[in-house]
Amino acid sequence: MSTTYILHGGETLQESLLNDAFYTYFTSLVNKDHVKILMCLWARYPEKRAKVLEKHKQKIIKNSRDKTFELLVASDPKDLLNRMDEYDILYIDGGEGENIEPFYSELTELKNKLCGKVCIGSSMGAYVISEHYVLSNEDQDTNHVHNGLGLLPINCLCHWNIEDKKQEKITLIKKNSNLPIIALNECESVVIIT
Repeated sequence: MSTTYILHGGETLQESLLNDAFYTYFTSLVNKDHVKILMCLWARYPEKRAKVLEKHKQKIIKNSRDKTFELLVASDPKDLLNRMDEYDILYIDGGEGENIEPFYSELTELKNKLCGKVCIGSSMGAYVISEHYVLSNEDQDTNHVHNGLGLLPINCLCHWNIEDKKQEKITLIKKNSNLPIIALNECESVVIIT
């Protein structure tokens, strides 16, 4: 059974036609009238999660096209893995690497749980899905290749349209891995079906 992945380059909450198209994926890729979406917001700082969740909810409502949905925020890796069987979509939000990377070792079973599901990741969420990445925000560790969960055998670079060190990051990744590199501009998304 296949898994559908959507990777987004960041800035999902910015007003744009590309982001409107991105938010249609939250309901259009599931062949049900009522879609269950599990949200992973751990890359965000805790004090920002409720506000960001509400903004995502409004964007999904705006672009849901006659479908209903429910959102639930996974509290931790155990909760996420336990609930994934009953949910159609997993959304991994963007944010800070330092907030979510410590959870990677607890998510080794995630790939199996996603079989037949949709997994959406934006910015840091796209990095989580990837095999390797270099962080894009200058106040993070942008000088090293980081390991993601490897749900997709790719290297990922987000916020590409505003990246000042394009060649340095490509060189850094190529020294580490010969997997394909996906570079995503902000508001841009790509669908990959495995």
